[in-house]
Amino acid sequence: MGRPKEFDYENVLDAATETFWADGVARTSISSLVEAMHIQRSSFYNSFASKERILGLVLERYVKANPLNILINARTEMEAKEPEHAAIDLILDFSYFLSQKGAGRGCLLLNGLSELTVKDGECYEIYQDYYVQLTGGLSVLLERLDREKSSDQGKSKLSLDHMMGILLGMSHYSKLDCTEQRLANMGLDLLSGLSPNFTDALVSEQERVHEDSKELMQA
Repeated sequence: MGRPKEFDYENVLDAATETFWADGVARTSISSLVEAMHIQRSSFYNSFASKERILGLVLERYVKANPLNILINARTEMEAKEPEHAAIDLILDFSYFLSQKGAGRGCLLLNGLSELTVKDGECYEIYQDYYVQLTGGLSVLLERLDREKSSDQGKSKLSLDHMMGILLGMSHYSKLDCTEQRLANMGLDLLSGLSPNFTDALVSEQERVHEDSKELMQA
């Protein structure tokens, strides 16, 4: 069934997104969505059918704009990079995203994973589908690190639990302090502390940034 013409679809999704942010996924109701979206309840049901349906649309749009999407829908882009640099870029990009888009609220995807339980039914299942995709992308990245770097003597392995802990920690900490540099330092310190692979890669990244800055100044 086509959506009614009396409202702007993107504006309505923006309002729904803000409602899920403000109330939390579990506590968001049809009434609060309809009120925030400024549409009739009949229009809501005709266009979106249910809270779960609009949640799915909100998350689909949110994830596409989120750096974590490289682990979910853009793995080819991730695989084009050296694995340690892909992990570093993920931390840096996620820090920027949390600072600019989260604005002290964390990550809508990771918030829901922490908030919901099996008792929340279809909403929980929607988030679990994303969790499977997210951890699948992380597993691919970690397998590349093991395959390409584990032969280096003294190199420790980074686990899936480590990576999820870093991302969740950054998301939750951003509610306390969403400064981009603070979040980046937190994530990168944890990476380099867990695996010496990243110490060398971070030095290389810092040198590259320094050279780029020199070229810009000389241009």
